[in-house]
Amino acid sequence: MDIVSAKINSNFRDSFTHSTAVSKDGTTIGYQSIGKGPSLIVIHGALSTSNDFTKFAQELSDSFTVHVMDRRGRGWSGPQGINYTINKECEDVKSVQEATKATYVFGHSYGGLVALEAARTHTFKKMAVYEPGVSIKSTPTEWDWLPEYEKDMNKKDFRGAFASFVKGAAHSPLKKLPKWYAKFILRLVIRGNHWNQIEKLLPENLIEHREVKRLASTFSNYQMIDTNVLLISGGKSPDSVHQMIRVLDETISLTQTLILPNLDHLAPDNKYAPVEVAQHVKRYLLS
Repeated sequence: MDIVSAKINSNFRDSFTHSTAVSKDGTTIGYQSIGKGPSLIVIHGALSTSNDFTKFAQELSDSFTVHVMDRRGRGWSGPQGINYTINKECEDVKSVQEATKATYVFGHSYGGLVALEAARTHTFKKMAVYEPGVSIKSTPTEWDWLPEYEKDMNKKDFRGAFASFVKGAAHSPLKKLPKWYAKFILRLVIRGNHWNQIEKLLPENLIEHREVKRLASTFSNYQMIDTNVLLISGGKSPDSVHQMIRVLDETISLTQTLILPNLDHLAPDNKYAPVEVAQHVKRYLLS
């Protein structure tokens, strides 16, 4: 990295402020903030932290004061806790909402599921979710990968656990490959600091996807959401994702849908296409 780039990145980091809120069970929830205008909470996905959504937040910061949460078990926040359920996450969102007076929320993947669950009881003016982690059906074989994931974790085969997750989550073409080959490819393309973060979050990811399984086919509960919701998906994502979006569109009363043709599940993350996603979110929230 040259000196100019290093200075730009340093100034970018310095533009964020860090704060904490205390959730109902006493857990500290950290968040970093940037921008000016009405407050917007950003809720990241399962294998992410607030640091993965800084570019997304920066793109929104000319119109909103953006508060990127560290979900429990990550960053500036406390641990998941032994009694973890997604209700704890909803209480965490509420604590940050009360601290920031936020009227808008964005969630990605598991963070999108948290946002939808929170919207059942919390009041937001508008929200946007990018491919929320909602399961609309639960067949006996659909969750076969969860015990395999847990078995790999118990053996400390973290690469194997990650391969089980990537194949089971079905957001990648690797789903169709033998596990040993998917594991090999993932080892080649995900290395260094990126892998270190994923490896650290594999235990939390396992627990969170048990919650996704528990909530499978409970999407009818979202009929009670009276917030305006933008449902976003990437055109490169599998048909199962688009089917889930269609079901949510039929279930939630005040919705708009948006497909971004050239993007996939990971688009809002810093490493992919956060600016494009943020531009569409901004346009919707300001409309």
